[in-house]
Parts: sequence; C-alpha cells; structure tokens
Amino acid sequence: MSDDTKTLVAWRPTGPEELDLVRASGWRRWPPRLPDQPIFYPVLNKDYAIPV
Repeated sequence: MSDDTKTLVAWRPTGPEELDLVRASGWRRWPPRLPDQPIFYPVLNKDYAIPV
C-alpha cells in the first residue's frame, strides 16, 4: 500500500438477513438489492447510520 492510499470507512444500516448474506460472502460484497429497496448509499457518519 502506498503512502497516498487511504482507507475510507462507510457505514450502512443493515438488517439481520442482509448481514447474514454479507457474512456468507466473507465480508467482501453486498447482496444485490431487491426491487423495493432504495439505491445503496453508504454514509460517513456512524451515528447517522445507527437508528436510535
């Protein structure tokens, strides 16, 4: 990794079924979204991503 490479952490609200699919992929990919799901949009703020 070069000095100019940075890691960006993006947060996304995820339900338990979807989390199981992400886990099954080895934490490498999100499953395809369903037709009724909104467009994937990660957020950069953990507090915003975690519902109260």
